[in-house]
Amino acid sequence: MRNPVLPLIIALPLVISVYLNPAFGGNLRGEFFNPSRMVSLETSTQELKQIYYHGNHNRTLHCGCFFDKLLQVRLPSCGKGPGRVEAAPRQGIVDWVHGMPASVFGARLACFNRPLCESPGGETLAGARCCQTVSPKFKSMEADMHNLFPGIETAGASAPAADPAQRFGGMAEYGFCNKEGAPPEMPRKEIRGDLARAHFYMSVQYGIPIPQKEEDELRLWHVTDPPDAWEEERNTQIELVQGNRNPFIDHPELAERVRDF
Repeated sequence: MRNPVLPLIIALPLVISVYLNPAFGGNLRGEFFNPSRMVSLETSTQELKQIYYHGNHNRTLHCGCFFDKLLQVRLPSCGKGPGRVEAAPRQGIVDWVHGMPASVFGARLACFNRPLCESPGGETLAGARCCQTVSPKFKSMEADMHNLFPGIETAGASAPAADPAQRFGGMAEYGFCNKEGAPPEMPRKEIRGDLARAHFYMSVQYGIPIPQKEEDELRLWHVTDPPDAWEEERNTQIELVQGNRNPFIDHPELAERVRDF
């Protein structure tokens, strides 16, 4: 007599392997993820400006500095206590930064690594400037609002230049509120979960691998700094413009379904 249990035993590992597909979230992409309809970084930042200002959360990501509707930052509002840099100028300007930097999400694209483009003036281009011209995928990743946050423009002498090796965008902002006057190795505890969920989203949405050591750290941040009311509201407002949500904010437990980001 044929054993009816045997096919179930054989099929069970297949079901488990689909449920726990290690390839950047596997079937989560089909179940919970929708594509972004944003392809313009400029449009995304204009929309985010409205979301932050009308959401009464007009503070920069890293130092928590207040900014107004003209995106002017009151630098004396950056940070609290003895760590604040008193010598900084009184006013800065918001610069929208990527939680997962372009150097990470663009790293696997040929246009980011090789000089495939040429400017009108004859300059050979690679990196973001090239990919913005020739790669629709890069433009979508660059414009994805779930990975964009308000920072402070640091091109002037008042703060150190951004380190291209930094794992998180906008870290140079800590030059305005860190007592050492230089970016720390890690972001402040209150935003670590936000950055972790932005990384998880980018990994699943665009198939971007996260190194194991960093993934372990991000998983810890995801647990110790769960989504707060603003992160949830921001997620909803972004959906109204971009057409999709970050499922790791709505369902933090989904991270457990991914064996390897």
